[in-house]
Amino acid sequence: MKKFGRILFCGVPILLAFAVQFLVTIPAIGISFAYGLINTSPGTSFYNFYNDLAYSWMDSSFTSWISLFYAIATIAIFGFWFQKRFRALDVTNISSHFNGGLILGIVLLTPGLQYITTYLINFVSIINPQWLRSYESLMETAGLTDVTPVLACYAVLLGPISEELIYRGIILSYAKKELPFFAANLTQAILFGVYHMNILQGIYAFFVGLFLGYICHKTGSIFPSMLLHICFNLWGVFANEFFMYGADTPFFFFLWMIIGIALTLLGMFCVKRSSVSNHTNDENKAYGESSDV
Repeated sequence: MKKFGRILFCGVPILLAFAVQFLVTIPAIGISFAYGLINTSPGTSFYNFYNDLAYSWMDSSFTSWISLFYAIATIAIFGFWFQKRFRALDVTNISSHFNGGLILGIVLLTPGLQYITTYLINFVSIINPQWLRSYESLMETAGLTDVTPVLACYAVLLGPISEELIYRGIILSYAKKELPFFAANLTQAILFGVYHMNILQGIYAFFVGLFLGYICHKTGSIFPSMLLHICFNLWGVFANEFFMYGADTPFFFFLWMIIGIALTLLGMFCVKRSSVSNHTNDENKAYGESSDV
């Protein structure tokens, strides 16, 4: 029973992440409400005032700033937790967690996973087109159709760092104490998918999360999975429209699919080979052996 309780504890970080998001959003809404109230023209009806305010809350600029502050808060909270509990954030010596083979593997995995997830999204959207429409609406609301510096900072840098600390850092580390790696990795990937609160995005987040969890485990460090996550998002934000040339024709459709699979397999091979030399310390040393919470 105690072991089951410790397994359930793996879900606590995601609840805390949602709580942080709520605590960041509510003050922002309150400030925007007060600002709107001060600057509203005399005689404006409450109905019109509220409609204008609600529209501003759905604006991509507002949601981008919320996401940015949320990421900063979660990096601070979960970074402290991860370091305090597992002693695994030696930011002064990040280069020691990488070697040439590992970096090559990450470079290959970035486009490889992008290709595969694109095909995964297309396949799932055929099964249920409504999921694709919901996903596209979410991307538009988030402002990913019109990238701003704030959004780029969140989506490419701060967002991946915060998510890695939560899922490949805290959750995976706790899960590995109670479960075999396969089950622990599956657990964090499922929670990572659920966290996105959108079926289509959740499916490919789960898929990519499995690779991120494997790399974090295999290298004994969270920094390689952070780098892959950053590169994956960087490609998705800035290069997504340019790497599927001619995919509407049968030849290029299958060509890109084959290239994506080949790059992913080759990237995983490089990661596996490089981790033999890179992961010289015992895994428990990387993640710490302090007493349970």
